[in-house]
Amino acid sequence: MIETIIPFSFCFIALFSEYTNAQSFEETTLDDITTTPSASRSANFVDVNGDGWDDIFFTNGPASGQNNMLYINNGNGTFTTVTTDDIVLDNDRSDGASFADVDNDGDLDALVVTYGRNGVGKKNYFYRNNGDGTFNYEPSNAIGAPLTYSEMANWIDLNNDQFMDAYITNSIVSTRNLYFENQGDGSFEAVTGLSITNETLASRSINWIDYDGDGDSDLFITNENNSTNSLYRNDGPNNFTQITNLSITQNGKNSAGSSWADVDNDGDFDLFVANWNGQANQLFINENGTFIEQVNSEIALEIGSSFGSAFADVDNDGDLDLLVCNAYYTGQITNSLYINDGFGNFTKDTTSSLANHQGNTFGCAFGDYNNDGWLDVILANTLNENQSNSLFKNTGSGNNWIKIKCVGNPSNGSAIGAKVKVKATINGNEIWQIRQIEAASGYCSQSSYTNHFGLGDATNVSEVIIEWPSGAVQTFSDINKNKTYEVVEGNDIQLSANTQSTLDFVVFPVPADDVLIIHFPINALKSTITIFDINGRKVKSDINNNQTSIAIEVSDLSAGEYILKISNEDKITSQKIIIK
Repeated sequence: MIETIIPFSFCFIALFSEYTNAQSFEETTLDDITTTPSASRSANFVDVNGDGWDDIFFTNGPASGQNNMLYINNGNGTFTTVTTDDIVLDNDRSDGASFADVDNDGDLDALVVTYGRNGVGKKNYFYRNNGDGTFNYEPSNAIGAPLTYSEMANWIDLNNDQFMDAYITNSIVSTRNLYFENQGDGSFEAVTGLSITNETLASRSINWIDYDGDGDSDLFITNENNSTNSLYRNDGPNNFTQITNLSITQNGKNSAGSSWADVDNDGDFDLFVANWNGQANQLFINENGTFIEQVNSEIALEIGSSFGSAFADVDNDGDLDLLVCNAYYTGQITNSLYINDGFGNFTKDTTSSLANHQGNTFGCAFGDYNNDGWLDVILANTLNENQSNSLFKNTGSGNNWIKIKCVGNPSNGSAIGAKVKVKATINGNEIWQIRQIEAASGYCSQSSYTNHFGLGDATNVSEVIIEWPSGAVQTFSDINKNKTYEVVEGNDIQLSANTQSTLDFVVFPVPADDVLIIHFPINALKSTITIFDINGRKVKSDINNNQTSIAIEVSDLSAGEYILKISNEDKITSQKIIIK
């Protein structure tokens, strides 16, 4: 089992330093992740083993079926490919995926949906996390019973009982969207007869977002076939009112995806809609509950075919930029990256390697895979159903940042629905930024649960407010920049155990036969040593108590590659080792 470094019920905050406005990405080649041709759909940046480093998951969905992909982050810039776990052995036509802690045991479980073929629906897959980043498929779970043409899944605690409920869209008009209520005992029950399950539209993406600012999560669904998109106001457990008198529900398009974010830092959530099949995308600015379509925005001027999307502050300047995934439109061979000026005005980037990546992309996700404070991005590519996926490392420098990951108790473990607000003085102006935690945002896209805020030249964070789904509100003042913090719901901020740093140790012999020797520097004489196999399972552990070197018996391990991880207070490092 993989050792859990981050505890179950906390919220962590991370910061760094420097100052520039330019975004900079470097396309990174990593074995398997970016070298394996596939027909990928969903991109998910998620920490499946709870060690504080975001792992990578892709779904694959050609007509004939294909296994999904899971890569475990080794914490040193490399990943280990998982090959024998249930979650990568379905050989099915997978589409969307969403991870969340559905049973509040401190790890992320997974729901992967599939798309039917030739008039026959396919089952969906629920995978329960064993606590170490390995998964068990549950064939008898009610979520997998209906045979569907599913597009996406998204988790939400609708009845505020601390347990995550599942919502699934279907894009065949004769089918309805699905809602499964978590019973709290590991099982789910299908709920029908609600307004959110009655429409028979070709639905794609799902957002649970508090669009009206009343403290609960409402439901926004994108629909194809030039149908209007759907908005349901949450008026209490299982009580939804469909809203049709707003501009965001009155303009029928071939909508595939949607992402919500506060792009103008005015405290409410604005909306981006991705349209496909030769249509322009849309940006709506929320002005006190009235949505104004920005028809002259550069975001709306491009005609093409868009699917996934994600907002992220790629240049750490204190506002949210936008990445849009494009596919299957003649002449449109790159994705679209738009840079925000801080007031919700966007300029298309045409120079970065991310903006010039060629191919077809369905889903995208942002996460800080190397924990350096700059958001990296993965792309789920599918040109001719035989394209390698992409990882772009953010090489920006300058501006400071803060990251906040919330894990709730008594709120749901993943803190989905929580709002995180940060106040800092950037370029002489007092700026509030806000995020709402979602289990998916954008078509087939799930970014890291670690909420990231750019701080520009801010010298500290003057205030952090966390509004938990339980109704509790926590406020923290005068938070130092360039540090990592953890917060348990209802408790004070604590220094995170996962501040980026490395230990200067020596490991020999390599490859090892019977014994592995580790020599420690003076600042790491109290360390925890863990060895994982290639599938991320813990096979050895030891503790160094003030010794300059220790010997670990490895003669009982099978020959092959392993991951050695050493942690000391707020420092973690890891590397591959070979046992012969």
